[in-house]
Amino acid sequence: MSTKEQTLSWLAELPEDSPAWRELHDDARLLRDIAMAEADVRNGRERPMAEAKKLLEHKWAQRRSKSA
Repeated sequence: MSTKEQTLSWLAELPEDSPAWRELHDDARLLRDIAMAEADVRNGRERPMAEAKKLLEHKWAQRRSKSA
């Protein structure tokens, strides 16, 4: 049995209402996002910190103006 098959087998044994589902989901999403970010860096799709900061400041300014 492959690692993937074994893992899916264990997951199938978890009850639907297990709090472990949220934790597993969050961990899997974080690992996926890290892998995507690493791919972006490898492929030259990153932004300088100053540019990212400016973009986020603009985004949050827009959100604050919508909620005001």
